[in-house]
Amino acid sequence: MSTHDDLLLRIETHLRGRGELTEGRVLDGDGYFVDGQLVVAVIDDDLCVNVGRDEWEEFLAGDGVRPLLFADLPVPGWVMVDGASVAGEESLVEWIESALARG
Repeated sequence: MSTHDDLLLRIETHLRGRGELTEGRVLDGDGYFVDGQLVVAVIDDDLCVNVGRDEWEEFLAGDGVRPLLFADLPVPGWVMVDGASVAGEESLVEWIESALARG
């Protein structure tokens, strides 16, 4: 199983039972929506997370975190987290819970 697919499976497992869960294409990756709201996505082997506009710059200061770029411009409120940074279950769950809190 690829890192991308493994990350998707881990996310899906955590999101089950949190509302109506759907999966769909997001940019060049695969995203998970809860009750119609995009929560997280996997692009290549990295996690794309909605962190909200208010705390966006604070999150960008974290290790392994960079802005989500669309047409070479940062998307306020969204960050990319290196796949290696979410290899552990605790870290992945923290990012998912952070995104759910903003949804």
